[in-house]
Amino acid sequence: MSKAQWSRWGWGSAEGYSLEIGDTFRCSVVLKRIEPGEAPLYAASINTHPYGDHPDREAAMRVVETRLESEMGDVLRDWTIYEALKHLHGGQVPRLGLNPRRRR
Repeated sequence: MSKAQWSRWGWGSAEGYSLEIGDTFRCSVVLKRIEPGEAPLYAASINTHPYGDHPDREAAMRVVETRLESEMGDVLRDWTIYEALKHLHGGQVPRLGLNPRRRR
């Protein structure tokens, strides 16, 4: 079963949601501890990088999904370049500028 969908864990004040894309992206939306009478806030993050607090779960999930889609686009672009360079160099990835320093 794919983890590429939101799943819920916990209940009440310990409520959270997770979305995983392979072993690369780990996304979460977590209800922050709230005091009586306070409006709830949901913290959004990808790979523990915070993307702010949001007034509801859906808003937090939308922020995570938007950032995830943007970052995945960058990954796919870089992967295409990586594969092309490897193919052009006989199965080896070029190592530019990695010559060891000469000791004096």
